[in-house]
Amino acid sequence: MTTPLRVAVTGSAGKIGREAARALKAAGHRVIGLDLRAATNDGVRTAAVDCADFGAVMGALSGIDTMFGMAPLPQVPDAVVHLAGIPAPGLADDARIFEVNTLSTYNVFSACARLGIKRIAWGSSETILGLPFATPPAFLPIDETHADRPNWSYAMAKFLGEQMADHMTRWHADLSIASLRFSNVFDAADYAQQAAAAARPGFRKFNVWGYVDARDAGEACRLAVEADFTGHERLIIAAADNITGHSSAALAAAHYPETPIKSALEGDVSLLCSARAKAVIGYEPKHGWRAGVHDLGQERQADHAN
Repeated sequence: MTTPLRVAVTGSAGKIGREAARALKAAGHRVIGLDLRAATNDGVRTAAVDCADFGAVMGALSGIDTMFGMAPLPQVPDAVVHLAGIPAPGLADDARIFEVNTLSTYNVFSACARLGIKRIAWGSSETILGLPFATPPAFLPIDETHADRPNWSYAMAKFLGEQMADHMTRWHADLSIASLRFSNVFDAADYAQQAAAAARPGFRKFNVWGYVDARDAGEACRLAVEADFTGHERLIIAAADNITGHSSAALAAAHYPETPIKSALEGDVSLLCSARAKAVIGYEPKHGWRAGVHDLGQERQADHAN
């Protein structure tokens, strides 16, 4: 059994943050959330912390009174899962997204290094890879050897976060940072989008039809802080299949006819390859759109009956 860790989760109220906290707690780890608003969700206490404020991050990670159970003194966490920030393009002006996401990532990385926190997993993004792929991908399925092509301010902030991770781990040889390149994260309600994606697959070509269930994203966070590695790892975190249910080979041929196929495309396999995440942290997606659509339908039937 993995030794229980003290883990701080920034952005713990978000789509991935909630699932990361649940996954960590279910595995026996002691968890505190750090978010803009204080709350208690699923038994995980959240302290109000603005991660764009370096002093606030240092203060929180230095230890919060009774942060873990009945500890008589504040304790520095063993690991940090950093998910705080503006979670997508278009949710604020470009400069604000870049400022908040770049500063918060620097602040967390720097505070961890200064405090001797050796394990960090953080929310990077598939957008680094070239979304919306106006220039077609260099090859399919896409893996971590694909060139970085950030095309938005949001993606540029994630790209710079990964560059910071390269150098922070160079400065601190015992530090591990996992940059989790999450695909489009789906929670239960998001599966309502699947029918439209299947009917109009051309619209979803912008991220080569990728997605990941929020529960699998949360598990990836847990696996990353438990994994035994040092240095910086870039890891694509995606579902096992594409969101349309169509043949992946047919999608590639229709929408990216000139793009080389790097490995066999069987059935509706994802065109975002998570093989490295499996090798490094043991990530294997367990949730997919078929179950998500079924569960959503059952929920709607129950609501209608009531």
